[in-house]
Amino acid sequence: MMETKWLYLILNSFTISIPFIRSFEPRIAYYKTWPALFKAIFIVGTFFVVWDIIFTDIGVWGFNPKYLSGIELAGLPLGEYLFFITVPYACVFIYVVLNYFWPKNRFFDKHASNINYILMSLGITLSIFYYNLLYTFWTFVFLTAFLAFLEFKLKPKWQGKAYRAYTVALLGFFLINGILTGTGIEEEVVWYNELHFVGLRMVTIPVEDTFYGLLLILMNIWLYEYFRGSTKLFTNEN
Repeated sequence: MMETKWLYLILNSFTISIPFIRSFEPRIAYYKTWPALFKAIFIVGTFFVVWDIIFTDIGVWGFNPKYLSGIELAGLPLGEYLFFITVPYACVFIYVVLNYFWPKNRFFDKHASNINYILMSLGITLSIFYYNLLYTFWTFVFLTAFLAFLEFKLKPKWQGKAYRAYTVALLGFFLINGILTGTGIEEEVVWYNELHFVGLRMVTIPVEDTFYGLLLILMNIWLYEYFRGSTKLFTNEN
């Protein structure tokens, strides 16, 4: 089953399957927030797709045709476009479920700013030391800039809950991204040019992927909450 040209599409289907089925559970009623969710996914996905197209074109990363359906646009396979839909869908679902069943979030709410400062310090340091590594540099530049926006401008009440959700989502991340980067299969679905990242891997996953994923999810939650009317777009909450 793993050694198939449909593997990337299968992984996308697996990622979204349970969240989609449970979207209609009456207590959560995730489907009722679809208008806000899909607006967020479209806007954030556009940013990441453009980034993806550029990096694919210049050889920072690429895709193994052995595991692809053959359907592609602008150099990206169909599975890659779906990745920016299924992963945010599933992660925001986790965020919503955790907020519903466990509204108290003392640790992450208390330490959200500390986490921001730690990650911003890390991002600035790595951006300086690895300015010549395109994946490392731009991932930490974008993440640091967005965290600075959250910390100093927006000051959202949801950020601690977003960190909690992403922490839980990392369980699925290591499974899906592990397979995409070669864990358990003969080759990798997504390959990375070693000239453009620091070379540290968690088994097969480049460490940068964790921070890339964090940026993807934080941006989606930001716009999801904005389109739901529960947060401002650029200024702090009243």
